[in-house]
Amino acid sequence: MKRKILVLMVVCVMFLGVTAAMAQDKPPVKAIGAAILSGKLGAIQETGWGFQDGEAFVNIHGGINGRKFQVLLEDIQYEVPMGVSVFNRIVAAEPRDQLLFHMGWQTGVLHSLAEKARETGVVFVDGSMSTDIFTDKVREKYPNYFSIGATYGDQCGSLFKFIKTKLHKGSGKPRVAFVYIDAAAGHDPLEKMKMYAQQMGIELVLVEPVSFTETDYTPTLMKVRQAKAEYAILWSWSVPVTTRFVKMAKKVIPDIQMLSLSYAAWEIFFATAPEEFDGVYVISPYPRPTETENPLVAKVLDIAKIQKRQVKIWDLYFQGFLMVQICAEAARRAEAAGNLSREGAREALWNLKDWDLFGMYEGKTFDYSTHLFPRARVLRADSKIKALVPATEWFDVKEYVK
Repeated sequence: MKRKILVLMVVCVMFLGVTAAMAQDKPPVKAIGAAILSGKLGAIQETGWGFQDGEAFVNIHGGINGRKFQVLLEDIQYEVPMGVSVFNRIVAAEPRDQLLFHMGWQTGVLHSLAEKARETGVVFVDGSMSTDIFTDKVREKYPNYFSIGATYGDQCGSLFKFIKTKLHKGSGKPRVAFVYIDAAAGHDPLEKMKMYAQQMGIELVLVEPVSFTETDYTPTLMKVRQAKAEYAILWSWSVPVTTRFVKMAKKVIPDIQMLSLSYAAWEIFFATAPEEFDGVYVISPYPRPTETENPLVAKVLDIAKIQKRQVKIWDLYFQGFLMVQICAEAARRAEAAGNLSREGAREALWNLKDWDLFGMYEGKTFDYSTHLFPRARVLRADSKIKALVPATEWFDVKEYVK
């Protein structure tokens, strides 16, 4: 094993040398990497590591047809004003023909930069799965925005479908409570969620906000119980909020089935709430780190091991890596088409219909002209093996929620 790693390192050094030589006369392709390295969500190092390791992987394998791919890493602390300021500063400082992309994780930043995105033409590949942004008219309203998942609204619809077809055994309508963080992203799916509830015959018995800073969710959970909910969906993207909520839910509403959206599909909860996370259903557009037979998972795990990354939140590391690969593929195709520019990169993503992203979906390609990833699964948390186990096969989200 040590010999294999040594050989791999030597090969990497050789590739870097070749890439450097090839790139001497070619300017690099650059992307802003808006990471969350401090702030109210905590220091999520995986966001920066995903960008850095994704960048290294691209450059080891030839860069952008010989050009270096460079991530301009910034900590925006999950604060919209800081994210906007970073974007404006870097766009003003960097050459237009080099800075093509912005990568990050914040719906609020996308909303705040909508006009600037259209004006500058910078292509955004983001962890936001905003229902408001990624509609059927996304190309008209937000032509430069691309998500790496399914919208939060469609995730709600998928969970409703799963409840209706797989979990609910009674004859009446499933009674569902929906709890969300009182923030821009928290409000994002509400309208679409209510539409799906009506369309699918779900009785929404409670729609209730909570805050980032609450330490006792007992009053909210008592409302869930008093509403006679049979199922409770939590919409949270904060590790502390989800941890506190599921721990208290186990005590206050142990007989009510918990479910959650994709930003709770994280293995870290087996460490922060090992007993309470057991049996929670979550939806996710990504393969899990336990699925080592998946070629993309195996590749990313190997890279994390070589880099000695202590990854606690797989999805954020995986997402950062994916964003870089998507941007790099867009740049390669744009250059091959003779238009290595912001506009060329955007058109390359619109036409990205024949790529399987290193086998992420078991060899199936996806159509990125929708600006979204098409597939997802519902998973069940199993604390005995500390893994999120598939409760469904991969499904096409748009077809599943019809």
